[in-house]
Amino acid sequence: MFYRVLIFAFFVTLLSCSGEERVWTEAELGWSEIISNKFDSTEALVYEDDTLLAGKEVLNFYKEQGFLPIWTSKNNLTTPGSTMLNLVDSSYDHGFLPEMFHAEQIHKNLDSSFADVEMLLSNAFYLFITHIQEGCIDSSDYSYVWKKDSIDFLIEDELNRVVSGEPVDSVIIGHAPVFWDYQQLQKGLARFLDTYQLDTNQFIIPSIKDDSAACYDKTKEVLMAHGFADSLDLQTDSIFIERLKAFQKINGLKDDAVVGKWTSRALEKSNMDRFYQAAVSLEKWRWKSAYPDRYIRVNIPEYSLYFYNGDTLKAKHRVIVGAYATQTPEFHATMRRMVTNPFWHVPYSISSTEILYAARRDTAYFGKKGYKLFKSGNQVDPTTVDWSKIKQWNFPYRVRQDGGSGNSLGRIKFLFPNPHSVFVHDTPTKRLFMNDVRAYSHGCVRLHQPFDLAKVMLETDQHEVVRDTLDSLIIRGTHQVLELNDPFDVFIEYISATGDSSSHIRFHPDVYGRDERYADSTFRKIVTNQ
Repeated sequence: MFYRVLIFAFFVTLLSCSGEERVWTEAELGWSEIISNKFDSTEALVYEDDTLLAGKEVLNFYKEQGFLPIWTSKNNLTTPGSTMLNLVDSSYDHGFLPEMFHAEQIHKNLDSSFADVEMLLSNAFYLFITHIQEGCIDSSDYSYVWKKDSIDFLIEDELNRVVSGEPVDSVIIGHAPVFWDYQQLQKGLARFLDTYQLDTNQFIIPSIKDDSAACYDKTKEVLMAHGFADSLDLQTDSIFIERLKAFQKINGLKDDAVVGKWTSRALEKSNMDRFYQAAVSLEKWRWKSAYPDRYIRVNIPEYSLYFYNGDTLKAKHRVIVGAYATQTPEFHATMRRMVTNPFWHVPYSISSTEILYAARRDTAYFGKKGYKLFKSGNQVDPTTVDWSKIKQWNFPYRVRQDGGSGNSLGRIKFLFPNPHSVFVHDTPTKRLFMNDVRAYSHGCVRLHQPFDLAKVMLETDQHEVVRDTLDSLIIRGTHQVLELNDPFDVFIEYISATGDSSSHIRFHPDVYGRDERYADSTFRKIVTNQ
């Protein structure tokens, strides 16, 4: 056995990429033999009836390397071992749970079996380095998984970098996504965790409409429970208002100190809930491939549209997205054209319900809204229709709204063909852009200051229609299709926690509850099963 260990020690020395020969001490070789005696005949690493996700791969690595230790000596952790354990314990900073890496088992064995600690830390390394590059949630069923078949590197090579002297945290973190948004969110989460305890306190806030005094008294209690204020802060109304506004801001809400619907919902959530939201958001960034050189990105919970050309943010706009009942889907498409003074061909789901009901009450509704009615391609006078006999399930008409200032699509729309019939467009209802939570549409994306985006798009496209021409088309009410010379990508996404340029985190309302479902099926389940 000792001779075999020496052979493998020499093999590991040859693998060293640091340029310096790694010399194993007699104590290390003796410790490796103890580890070998315990695990050489083992087929899988099992702790408390739970086979480690990377248990077989870890054992194979140690058997091939002669069970030479990386993280432990006979009675202590090595420097890499201490760093690896610290990564496990602080894995919250990266949107993971220490439970994913068997932190409790590692700490228990620090008092009893460093051989087990050695194996558990290697298992943690295998999982951590994979999770941070590829993620740990199966998007098809929300389950927790080890995506070992998705990685484009050999974990054994990365572990040998640690053996050769490279810092383990640098090796692992080097596999994290390089997206600016990911990095700012991760830093923001770490800062949040340094500032606030991960409490699990949940509350019910009385309605401000029913009892404003009770509402604000409860708000003070909740701010203190979540760590956003202390008892001294709450003795002065002006400081309380400041703390409440700061809470609203970090939760992606208008900082007006009014405890409305969405502020109440944010107060009712625990800091652990907020952590899960950030964890899911970091996870979604790990699923991404690199963005192309030119693209539009709409983030639904943030109610924002971004237009990038190269590495430059050319435009950022507020948007309105689908209401809960008519949610905007997530998808990827190609921006191909824009249309000035567009017609609105009303979707059947709207014409056979909302418009039908309005027509039953007032046939003049069509004229007031600028709607035209068609059947089999022929225009029909809506005043000649007996609307009482038309039912939702046999609505035989098409409805079109002509272009103009009152058109529901506004003065311009942006088209990127997709199976969901979703597009970006102007709107005559501008006041809704002042709201912090903007989920009102039938699924399409309404855009604030759309002509600014159109002009920037035309400039970067080197299009023959320049600013003045676009303005002229809009003013004259001309219906015109503008095909782009160079179509580009559009991404409609759902990421409910973001980081800003100062690495401050923002927890936007999970308006569709999509990230809550990810958290329930993965992170909360892991904690519950411990």
